[in-house]
Amino acid sequence: MRIAILGAALVLAACGDTGERTRQPDVAEPSATPTAERSATLEELDEADIRSARLEGELACTFRHEDGQAPIFFGRGNVLDDVGAIAAVKYGGSVQRLEMEGRGGYDAMADGARFGGQGLTLTIATTGDDPLPEKPQVAMESPAYPATLTFTGPGEARQMIEGLFECGP
Repeated sequence: MRIAILGAALVLAACGDTGERTRQPDVAEPSATPTAERSATLEELDEADIRSARLEGELACTFRHEDGQAPIFFGRGNVLDDVGAIAAVKYGGSVQRLEMEGRGGYDAMADGARFGGQGLTLTIATTGDDPLPEKPQVAMESPAYPATLTFTGPGEARQMIEGLFECGP
């Protein structure tokens, strides 16, 4: 019996695989994900990312998923009405600088603004009129507001991210 099994294995090995795989043209492999369905998103910015963006401005705004997390958006602007603001996001593993559309400086950015550049666009809009309560209560100099960041990358579908928007010194 062993000889028969061993003989059958040797015959199969002799006829063996040539290394070429036959592929059925209309059958997708189960683990493959079509490129159009893959979606990149914004990544958290660390201190080195923010420094590398070299943003200028007196005041800043951040957008984060939750309180205590690193921001996924960091913008800086001056209080001058005749200029815009500059922001940094991390997309595809690299830090991208975005410019605010329009003028209004820091104040316009703090009210929620639209940014674009390098094939990316994002809009931040607060979703409530009242700031979130601070625990513990501090000066409320830079209160956080519930907000939505709407983001579109090159060739990507629009993404809406809920989080917190905070601006101040």
